[in-house]
Amino acid sequence: MTDRIPSLRGSRDGPVLHATVPRPRLSADNLLEVRRTRWSEDLLIVSAAGEIDLATAGRLEHALRGDPPAITVLDLSEVTFLGVAGLRVIESAAARAHAEHRTVGVVASTRPVLRLLHLFGIDVHIPVYRHLANALHEVPDVSPRP
Repeated sequence: MTDRIPSLRGSRDGPVLHATVPRPRLSADNLLEVRRTRWSEDLLIVSAAGEIDLATAGRLEHALRGDPPAITVLDLSEVTFLGVAGLRVIESAAARAHAEHRTVGVVASTRPVLRLLHLFGIDVHIPVYRHLANALHEVPDVSPRP
Protein backbone atom coordinates (compact mmCIF):
# COMPACT_ATOMS: atom_id res chain seq x y z
CA MET A 1 0.00 0.00 0.00
CA THR A 2 1.29 3.46 -0.84
CA ASP A 3 1.17 6.23 1.74
CA ARG A 4 -0.75 9.26 0.68
CA ILE A 5 -0.36 12.81 1.83
CA PRO A 6 -3.00 15.50 1.37
CA SER A 7 -2.26 18.21 -1.15
CA LEU A 8 -2.56 21.84 -0.17
CA ARG A 9 -4.87 22.32 -3.15
CA GLY A 10 -8.39 21.08 -2.81
CA SER A 11 -11.23 20.19 -5.14
CA ARG A 12 -14.98 20.06 -4.82
CA ASP A 13 -14.65 16.57 -3.41
CA GLY A 14 -12.06 17.45 -0.77
CA PRO A 15 -8.27 17.48 -0.72
CA VAL A 16 -6.39 15.95 -3.65
CA LEU A 17 -4.22 13.06 -2.51
CA HIS A 18 -0.86 12.33 -4.14
CA ALA A 19 1.08 9.12 -3.79
CA THR A 20 4.51 9.54 -2.24
CA VAL A 21 7.43 8.24 -4.22
CA PRO A 22 9.77 6.06 -2.14
CA ARG A 23 13.38 7.15 -2.12
CA PRO A 24 15.92 4.61 -3.31
CA ARG A 25 18.31 3.34 -0.63
CA LEU A 26 21.83 4.65 -0.96
CA SER A 27 24.40 2.17 -2.20
CA ALA A 28 27.03 0.76 0.16
CA ASP A 29 29.58 3.05 -1.50
CA ASN A 30 27.60 6.09 -0.36
CA LEU A 31 26.86 4.80 3.13
CA LEU A 32 30.46 4.25 4.26
CA GLU A 33 33.74 5.88 3.40
CA VAL A 34 36.90 4.11 4.53
CA ARG A 35 40.42 5.59 4.34
CA ARG A 36 43.79 4.00 5.10
CA THR A 37 46.57 6.34 6.26
CA ARG A 38 50.07 5.00 6.87
CA TRP A 39 51.05 7.31 9.75
CA SER A 40 54.50 5.77 10.12
CA GLU A 41 56.27 2.51 9.36
CA ASP A 42 54.72 0.94 12.47
CA LEU A 43 51.33 2.67 12.52
CA LEU A 44 48.28 2.40 10.25
CA ILE A 45 45.14 4.49 10.78
CA VAL A 46 41.93 3.15 9.23
CA SER A 47 39.24 5.84 9.34
CA ALA A 48 35.57 5.15 8.69
CA ALA A 49 32.75 7.65 8.18
CA GLY A 50 29.09 6.74 7.81
CA GLU A 51 27.21 3.54 8.59
CA ILE A 52 28.79 0.15 9.27
CA ASP A 53 26.16 -2.52 8.78
CA LEU A 54 25.79 -5.81 6.92
CA ALA A 55 25.94 -4.02 3.55
CA THR A 56 29.11 -2.04 4.33
CA ALA A 57 31.10 -4.16 6.82
CA GLY A 58 33.02 -5.82 3.97
CA ARG A 59 34.55 -2.48 3.00
CA LEU A 60 35.90 -2.05 6.52
CA GLU A 61 37.14 -5.64 6.60
CA HIS A 62 38.96 -5.14 3.30
CA ALA A 63 40.68 -2.01 4.66
CA LEU A 64 41.88 -3.92 7.74
CA ARG A 65 43.33 -6.81 5.74
CA GLY A 66 46.66 -6.97 3.98
CA ASP A 67 50.05 -6.65 5.61
CA PRO A 68 49.32 -4.45 8.65
CA PRO A 69 52.08 -2.84 10.71
CA ALA A 70 52.68 -3.34 14.44
CA ILE A 71 49.89 -0.92 15.42
CA THR A 72 46.53 -0.30 13.77
CA VAL A 73 44.16 2.39 15.00
CA LEU A 74 40.58 2.12 13.81
CA ASP A 75 39.04 5.60 13.88
CA LEU A 76 35.25 5.33 14.17
CA SER A 77 34.72 8.92 15.36
CA GLU A 78 32.66 9.73 12.24
CA VAL A 79 30.59 6.54 12.30
CA THR A 80 26.88 7.22 12.79
CA PHE A 81 25.72 3.59 13.01
CA LEU A 82 27.54 0.42 14.00
CA GLY A 83 25.80 -2.92 13.55
CA VAL A 84 26.71 -6.40 14.68
CA ALA A 85 28.42 -7.10 11.33
CA GLY A 86 30.77 -4.20 12.05
CA LEU A 87 31.45 -5.53 15.55
CA ARG A 88 32.43 -8.88 14.07
CA VAL A 89 34.90 -7.18 11.72
CA ILE A 90 36.45 -5.27 14.63
CA GLU A 91 36.69 -8.38 16.83
CA SER A 92 38.17 -10.41 13.98
CA ALA A 93 40.81 -7.75 13.28
CA ALA A 94 41.70 -7.59 16.99
CA ALA A 95 41.96 -11.38 17.27
CA ARG A 96 44.19 -11.53 14.18
CA ALA A 97 46.38 -8.75 15.58
CA HIS A 98 46.67 -10.48 18.95
CA ALA A 99 47.67 -13.77 17.29
CA GLU A 100 50.34 -11.92 15.27
CA HIS A 101 51.63 -9.94 18.32
CA ARG A 102 50.30 -6.65 16.96
CA THR A 103 48.10 -4.00 18.59
CA VAL A 104 44.70 -2.64 17.58
CA GLY A 105 43.06 0.40 19.16
CA VAL A 106 39.66 1.94 18.45
CA VAL A 107 38.67 5.61 18.47
CA ALA A 108 34.97 6.18 19.09
CA SER A 109 33.18 9.31 20.21
CA THR A 110 29.54 8.92 19.17
CA ARG A 111 27.12 7.54 21.72
CA PRO A 112 25.63 4.77 19.52
CA VAL A 113 29.07 3.37 18.72
CA LEU A 114 30.40 3.65 22.27
CA ARG A 115 27.26 2.03 23.65
CA LEU A 116 27.47 -0.95 21.32
CA LEU A 117 31.20 -1.43 22.02
CA HIS A 118 30.38 -1.44 25.74
CA LEU A 119 27.26 -3.65 25.51
CA PHE A 120 29.16 -6.35 23.62
CA GLY A 121 32.27 -6.06 25.83
CA ILE A 122 34.58 -4.99 23.01
CA ASP A 123 36.00 -2.22 25.20
CA VAL A 124 37.23 -4.85 27.69
CA HIS A 125 39.80 -6.44 25.37
CA ILE A 126 40.39 -3.66 22.79
CA PRO A 127 41.53 -0.23 23.99
CA VAL A 128 38.91 2.41 23.12
CA TYR A 129 39.80 6.11 22.99
CA ARG A 130 37.58 9.18 22.63
CA HIS A 131 40.05 11.13 20.45
CA LEU A 132 42.52 10.10 17.76
CA ALA A 133 45.29 12.18 19.39
CA ASN A 134 44.91 10.15 22.61
CA ALA A 135 45.07 6.88 20.70
CA LEU A 136 48.19 7.91 18.82
CA HIS A 137 49.86 8.87 22.08
CA GLU A 138 48.69 5.96 24.25
CA VAL A 139 48.41 2.85 22.07
CA PRO A 140 51.20 0.61 23.30
CA ASP A 141 53.74 -0.58 20.80
CA VAL A 142 53.81 -4.36 20.79
CA SER A 143 57.02 -5.44 19.15
CA PRO A 144 57.27 -9.00 17.80
CA ARG A 145 58.57 -11.26 20.50
CA PRO A 146 61.46 -13.63 19.78
